[in-house]
Amino acid sequence: MNDEVQAAFAEMLDISTDIDKAILFWPDGILSSNMPEEVQAAAKAQAEELARLGEARAADMGAQPLTQMVVEAPQGYVFLAREGASDGMTIMATGKKNSRIGLVLYDLRTCMRDAREAVGGGSHGEQVTEEA
Repeated sequence: MNDEVQAAFAEMLDISTDIDKAILFWPDGILSSNMPEEVQAAAKAQAEELARLGEARAADMGAQPLTQMVVEAPQGYVFLAREGASDGMTIMATGKKNSRIGLVLYDLRTCMRDAREAVGGGSHGEQVTEEA
């Protein structure tokens, strides 16, 4: 399973030239990342906070559940995609200015789908904490 999750993550990075850094995780552990190990926990916490804020705003708008979002910054984008279940996967990525937003979101969702297939669907099971 570890190798298949890593392969899905690596394929996403190979295909999507707009993605710079990314982290794929469960609520209780990191599955894969190309970020330095010393920043992965902070990146996961930031992604969780971003999702929490987005979810609150979506609830205010009556547009639940939040499954993806894009934040534009002066230097580029932050992308977030997640599964609907509370114990599902989330992936956060940074992208360069002029990134193809729809294509990046598609690639993030494809990575999560392939990783989900690698862990056999259902609950998240065994965690992977190695860097890609």
